[in-house]
Amino acid sequence: MKFTRTCIAFAGAIIVMSMSSQSATKAAAEPTAQPKQSQIDSANRLFEAGKFAEACKLYSQIVAKNPKDLSAIVQLGRIALLSNRLDDAQKWLEKAVDHSGPRELRPGIALVGLHMSRNRPPQP
Repeated sequence: MKFTRTCIAFAGAIIVMSMSSQSATKAAAEPTAQPKQSQIDSANRLFEAGKFAEACKLYSQIVAKNPKDLSAIVQLGRIALLSNRLDDAQKWLEKAVDHSGPRELRPGIALVGLHMSRNRPPQP
């Protein structure tokens, strides 16, 4: 029962995280290598429409231009997670955790969600 409540709590946190992904997009990239806002907006619209393959291409282009763009990295992890490519999702989300600041919780929450979906606890 406790495990079920924990899963429900993490699922709720992931939903909240997905709702906040757009608001954090503008602040995520470094100013010197920030991709065009229109490219980010286009990728976000594709993601929201469920066109994950097309969104993935745009997010990948954003990361190619700025390897530390946290929002694009998180979105690539989310796409992999939603596509059941769990190893890819883990790679992207761990990279996002590495690039996130102490106040950025989205990557860590998504990574916990990934481990919960695999039905095993995260490794330290």
